[in-house]
Order: sequence, then C-alpha cells, then structure tokens
Amino acid sequence: MRRRSLAVLLVVPALAGCGASSSSNNAKDFKGDQKAVAQTIDDFSSAVRNNDEKKICTDLLSRSLVTRLDATAQKCTGAVADQLDAAGDTKLDVKTVSVTGTRATATVVSKVDGHDRTQTLSLVSENGDWRLSGASNGLAG
Repeated sequence: MRRRSLAVLLVVPALAGCGASSSSNNAKDFKGDQKAVAQTIDDFSSAVRNNDEKKICTDLLSRSLVTRLDATAQKCTGAVADQLDAAGDTKLDVKTVSVTGTRATATVVSKVDGHDRTQTLSLVSENGDWRLSGASNGLAG
C-alpha cells in the first residue's frame, strides 16, 4: 500500500484538482519543445477535470511510472482514481519549461486552499510524446 501511495504521489497530487477551476491553456505561452511540454500539462489538467484515469495512465504518465503503478493491486487507473477522488480545488499555471534532450522540467504554480504552491514537474519524451514522470516532492524516480 505504501509503495502505491509513493508512486502516485509523484505526479497526480501536483496537478490533481486543477479541473475544478477554469481550463488551462499554458501551451499558448511557449514554442517548440517547450510548447509540447506545456501541452502535456494542459492535457493532464483536462484529463483530471474529466476524471479520465485511463487517458492519464495510457497517454500522459511515463511508462516507468505506469509500470510501477500497474504492479500494485489497483493498477494505474485505480491508483490514479484514488488520488483524483482526494483532490481539492486548485488552478494550475506553467511558469517555466526547460528541455534538455529527452528530459524536461516545468515549474508550475497551483492554488491550494487559497495559497500558491510551486512545484517542479519532470517529464520524459517517449516515442515523440512528452509524459509526466515525477514532481519535486523528492519522490521522483
């Protein structure tokens, strides 16, 4: 149970709940690979808003993270669903994106209970698509 929680905590809580606020359109503020990274975060926000665990697991999380979640009893979709159920209202804003080869980081600010929370998300390029792989909470792998 603890292993599942740690793996899910990598990404989902960093953005979970952002769907309760207005939709994000961060990609418009960037170009090239940075735009593609921001678009992945926007797509994640949309999937969270729509409670689309399947899209999150199949299209938006890195293979290594999905593999770790699939090794649990709940599999990826169940673990993500648990985190989405526990999420509160936030609004997500991508501030910066840095791309180095097949890895990227994005600094995001979300509002949680009226307070700004800044985190750095990690992404990896897999077959030409950017996928979320971790967050700055020290649990990235």
